[in-house]
Amino acid sequence: MQILQNILTTMQNLYYFRVRQEKGEYFTLTIPFLHYCIIIIVLIIVFCSNLYVKYTIFLALQQGRSFEATIIMHYAKKENSQRVKFQDSHGNILYGTYKGKLKHIMGKKARVYGKIYRCDFLQFLKSCNIYNSTFSLIPKDDKKRIIRNFINEQHNNPIYANLYNALFLSDFLDKPLRQAVTALGLAHLIAISGFHLASLIIMFYSCVCPLYFLLHRYFCYRNALYDLGFLGLIFAFCYLVLIDFEPSFLRAFIMACVGYVILLNSLKVFSFVNLFICALFAIAWNPSLIFHIGFLLSVSGVFCIFLFMCHSGDYLHIKNKGVKISIGIVAFNIIIFMQMMPIVHYFFPYFSPYQLVSIPLSICFVVLFPLVFVLHIGKVGYIFDSLIHDVLTHDFYMSEYYTPLWFLVVYIIILFLAIRYKWSYVMSIILSLSFYCWNYKIYLSSI
Repeated sequence: MQILQNILTTMQNLYYFRVRQEKGEYFTLTIPFLHYCIIIIVLIIVFCSNLYVKYTIFLALQQGRSFEATIIMHYAKKENSQRVKFQDSHGNILYGTYKGKLKHIMGKKARVYGKIYRCDFLQFLKSCNIYNSTFSLIPKDDKKRIIRNFINEQHNNPIYANLYNALFLSDFLDKPLRQAVTALGLAHLIAISGFHLASLIIMFYSCVCPLYFLLHRYFCYRNALYDLGFLGLIFAFCYLVLIDFEPSFLRAFIMACVGYVILLNSLKVFSFVNLFICALFAIAWNPSLIFHIGFLLSVSGVFCIFLFMCHSGDYLHIKNKGVKISIGIVAFNIIIFMQMMPIVHYFFPYFSPYQLVSIPLSICFVVLFPLVFVLHIGKVGYIFDSLIHDVLTHDFYMSEYYTPLWFLVVYIIILFLAIRYKWSYVMSIILSLSFYCWNYKIYLSSI
């Protein structure tokens, strides 16, 4: 524990955070309620505008139209047919079924023509089937193709490469990998989100900070935190463009931008109101996110993280900073894992005791993600292929149980009450632990 504290002290001294960047207390300013009302009104106007654009597309598709889209995934539906998932430039998801076998065309652009039937506008915001459809590939290089080929060349099995393509480029997981990821509870680590943003920013800063502070001595009047924050956001935005504005990563990026602006004004960064504004901004940008499960789970996860940060200080009365941080990290991952279970199981019913593996892997993710990233840059990304093989060949049994709607509603109400009341936060942890025990009982009885 002393080693961890020494590392923190060394890093602070190395990058002059204590000498040049230490700030006083945050301003205890109260942002006027009118300002929040103005922001919400503006977001509502943007939301209605984008919703109208989607509605015009919906009406046009009912009559039949052609449009450009990205092929997100395709897979065999029957022996002689393929199911293809398209996403157009407005974030609309459409599915088409085509005869024959298709080559690997995921990530390519296509000109699609078709109509939609038996699909109302509300369903259209989620996804629709497109009929009487044809598509042709557009001769345009996929911006991910070079990276994807670079990864594929390092693995003798395309399934192993698919895992890293999903981890780095947000590709769709093949069925064997989806089953293993579900059984181990690793979906939140594979799906690109805030975990990845934090890891990428850490990697970026580890490369940029030494160079920046070599120059900073000549421009010592510059605020290093603000400069590096801006550079980090530019880097994150480039990655966001690369992965085609993945909703979970988009939410994390918006929160990072809002946090940066708030930091510039020396206000409190971690605020439930800020999370609410960020979620509204993302939904205004793309109304379909209301029905995007990954986005909803991502916002829920951050909400639980904020609850932990709000209440954990009352329970970790430990003087040794290294011990306090270590216990806090372990407690954080266990509590967030448990608190998310009732919400996740409303959408996905699968349960396995092996999902507890996600807790230590979440703790180590900030090291593992940069490690596999660097290994692939060094063209030795195949090192963990044997471990992936062992996982894929293991027979995982999973029970199924959906969270009842009444329980979910009660649980969410308690979570919201936990913003203000400590007893409600404790109650939410007790309920989540009880929910886990109930799933474990169902698992044992179904073996």
